Amino acid sequence: MKKKRIVIGVTVFITLALILAACGHSRFAGYHGASPEKRVEWIKKHISDELNLDAAQNEKLDAIAQDIMDRRKKMKPVREKGRLELAALVRSEKLDRTDLERMVDKKRPHVEEMIDVVMDHAVEFHRMLTPEQRTLLAEKIEKHERYRCWK
Repeated sequence: MKKKRIVIGVTVFITLALILAACGHSRFAGYHGASPEKRVEWIKKHISDELNLDAAQNEKLDAIAQDIMDRRKKMKPVREKGRLELAALVRSEKLDRTDLERMVDKKRPHVEEMIDVVMDHAVEFHRMLTPEQRTLLAEKIEKHERYRCWK
């Protein structure tokens, strides 16, 4: 009886581990730790291949990606300073909500600026797509939603 419980427990554990590993697998897994530039190149190629973008559309996509990368580089000091400040707060004896709110308030304008930029680029990207490409993109979004591991 005890041996049977152990076998069932091990089987359940291995099954859960495999399910979690499958859900955690990502197309980006090979790019974990890769430079942001390499990840962006992979994403651009993936978008171009999936939507069959032409040369003009690829040029626009390159310009969008370059603008976002440039803005990301400008924000790097803000991100680094924020992480160092957070680490200092965590090391302190007491973590106060007002300190965290102050930290978030400093970062909020930068985040909101990036949100506006990304939305503008999303509109620009949508405009450059053909109706067939828009349909294909919508189908891919729907498919992604249906096949997510965690719902």
